[in-house]
Amino acid sequence: MRKILSATLLLTVVFGNETKTVERQIPVVKCSEPTYSVMVMEFDCKANSCQDANPGNPKLSLIYEALAGTGGVKGVGKGLTTMLTNALKATNCFRIVDLEQYEKMKKLLEATGQQVKPPKVDYMITGSITALELERSGGALGGGLIPVLGAINIRKDMAKLGVDVNVIKPETLEIAYSNSFDATSEKSSWGLFGAGAGGGFGAGGGWSISKNLSLDMVARDVIVQIANSLAEKLASNKIVERPAPPKKQEDKEQE
Repeated sequence: MRKILSATLLLTVVFGNETKTVERQIPVVKCSEPTYSVMVMEFDCKANSCQDANPGNPKLSLIYEALAGTGGVKGVGKGLTTMLTNALKATNCFRIVDLEQYEKMKKLLEATGQQVKPPKVDYMITGSITALELERSGGALGGGLIPVLGAINIRKDMAKLGVDVNVIKPETLEIAYSNSFDATSEKSSWGLFGAGAGGGFGAGGGWSISKNLSLDMVARDVIVQIANSLAEKLASNKIVERPAPPKKQEDKEQE
């Protein structure tokens, strides 16, 4: 019998003027115990939207708006790195080695004569963002002249994210595994990513890279794909739980 994992994510959902905190399942596999020690390197961005330094470009203005205050397009890689680290922790399939924290703790403990000895790193995980798109369509029906509670807004944001991932053996720099992952907001089907009840949505805690629901949605979708793929490839013998398959769009519409 297939088990449904119990790992959860606290989400903030806005219903009208009320804000509530709810739990949503993180759809990642679960291992009985960690296998390898891994280090997640900060993702770089090779997408055109990261290379164009002109924020006045009409095609990029929406992305810059969504990423304002979050590190901008240059900060997307760091955000995805944090999300992947959290997703891998949720699987319990790997021991995560954080060399940045090691350097900090090393300096702090030197004063007491203690030494921090990080474990051997079995694999280094690197990633490159190959596609980062955000578009907006629609607007207010009737030019905003409908006299019932103002205009009816049918504006829709559509996001796309693509990421290439490599798993590298640090001793030899041999690529042990590589794959490409992508998601679009129109095709994402995991219940984790929806706001629900037509309200606003926020995740925090390392599960958000922007101020835009659609962009965050595809980021989480891609990260879950990556975490599950790495677990299946590197720790399949330790997997004890797998998430229920996502519902198809037509199934949702029938509910």
